[in-house]
Amino acid sequence: MTDETEVVKAGKGIESTSEELAERREARAFRWKFCLIYLAGLFAATSMGKMTPISVALREDLSLSLAQVALLTSLVTAVAAVLGLFVSYLIRPLPPHRMLVAGLVVMGLAGLFCARTDSFAAMLGGRLVESVGYVVVVIVAPVLLFALGDGKRLTGALAIWGTFMPVGLALGSFAGGVLSSWLDWREWLAVAAAATLLVAVLTTRLPAVAGHRERRESTRPDRAAAVRRLARPASLGAGFAAVSGSIVACVTLYPPYLHEEFGLSTESAGTLTGVVSLVGVVGGFLASWLLVRGVGVRLLFVAVLLMPAGALAAFAGAGGLGVSVGSALVIALANELVVATVFAAVPLAVRATADLGAANGLVAQFGSIGALATPPLVGLAVTAADGWWAVGPCLLAVCVAGLALLQIAVRQPSYGRTSVKEAA
Repeated sequence: MTDETEVVKAGKGIESTSEELAERREARAFRWKFCLIYLAGLFAATSMGKMTPISVALREDLSLSLAQVALLTSLVTAVAAVLGLFVSYLIRPLPPHRMLVAGLVVMGLAGLFCARTDSFAAMLGGRLVESVGYVVVVIVAPVLLFALGDGKRLTGALAIWGTFMPVGLALGSFAGGVLSSWLDWREWLAVAAAATLLVAVLTTRLPAVAGHRERRESTRPDRAAAVRRLARPASLGAGFAAVSGSIVACVTLYPPYLHEEFGLSTESAGTLTGVVSLVGVVGGFLASWLLVRGVGVRLLFVAVLLMPAGALAAFAGAGGLGVSVGSALVIALANELVVATVFAAVPLAVRATADLGAANGLVAQFGSIGALATPPLVGLAVTAADGWWAVGPCLLAVCVAGLALLQIAVRQPSYGRTSVKEAA
């Protein structure tokens, strides 16, 4: 009996060890796939920040006006605002892993073209093509993330994915600022394009999404139902528009406010604003940590109200520079926490897996619309009120409306899911 018992225990031990090894292999596979997908989003987002450090050199070499430079810089956001949903449906029949590579290749080649241009028209065309590649990447990357698995790993990964934009934007601006000391603007654009192409080569290791074609075929016939299924993703995207518009308005208006109210130089005000934005990325990782531990997205969405609260203090002109910067940090942290939660909540807003691409397109499109429309509207309100204090009330109205839309997008009835963990 003793020998038989020992044999049974030994067998269980071997089985347990095999399960642990399999789990470790699965975890390693998940990590390297996620890192590649995140890297793709990161380098795609650098396209939004890489033009800022070279804007002065561009104006001088190509004889551009300030408006033309601004258009070249913001074109990626504008294209996403116009083509997000259309591109999502256009590429829906195609394999997501191949489209991710294709989007990066298009961005890299367009970047190389821009590095060789000698006119505004050519540069504009190159940036337009690069922007389309960007839209493709940000639409298909989350689809690949959803295909990696489920449970806590996916929940945390989706929230961390929400940080790709600010980190990539900061990386493009910072790397461009540093390297432009040694490289001219053409060389910098060529280096950035080469780095994007290198990431494209790395992402060829990503496997195909299992069942992609079958899911597409099963949902093709009923177009009316497909439109109805996008109601909640549209609500999520509209809420995201309020969030993204609020942070872009703050980042846009904060440097001139610091210059006027506290006498900071233009360079110092811009640098301080950049540091505040970068520190805010911590909020995205905090959202990941909270979601993995089962905190509901509806509760995390409430953090959006910290943005107008912070704006009321940051733009009040009272309490000194320290109070203003501290309040700006609250805005940045709350923004990134909510943004990460929005990306993680996409599974809660869709009824069919085949709708994930369209949902991502809507989120990207609405977010870009908010980023483009909100800053000038808040700026007009500040001018009309003849005071920076108007920023806070404007953001309060925007964020309250955004919170309502976000809550509608993930309300519990009809899905039976109460958290991202369950949806994953």
